[in-house]
Amino acid sequence: MPIFRRETPSAAPAGGSGPPDSRHTHIAPGTRLRGEINGATEVLVEGEVVGEVRVDALVIVGTDGVIEGPVTAPVVRVGGRVIGDVQAADRVEVLATGSVEGNISAPRIVISEGAFFKGSVEMTGSMEMKGEKGQSHPPQPKTTPEPTGS
Repeated sequence: MPIFRRETPSAAPAGGSGPPDSRHTHIAPGTRLRGEINGATEVLVEGEVVGEVRVDALVIVGTDGVIEGPVTAPVVRVGGRVIGDVQAADRVEVLATGSVEGNISAPRIVISEGAFFKGSVEMTGSMEMKGEKGQSHPPQPKTTPEPTGS
């Protein structure tokens, strides 16, 4: 019988040995973190972060969570407070309990009824999906005169 078992949660390394879906970074209530957060795992902020959050996974700001600084991720869900610009590759959701004081840039943006928002919105990526630059419909084929027979 081994003394140390890596498969038990108490013996798992700090990076986690479970499946990728179970890995996340949790900033607990009552915690204040200053600096940058970078990485590829989900981030759940229920405490306070002062600095930039730039990850390649979901960022969730819990109802009591606060981020003071820019946030960049594929998906950002705000149930607490963000003071800074929010940029997402897929979507930004500001829940009814959420507050964003900064600019939002994403292809899809949801601001729920009751949410607070102060800033500007840029729907990035929407024009590229619809056609050429600045066009809201697919380009029309160019017509050329038909050759006349001799």
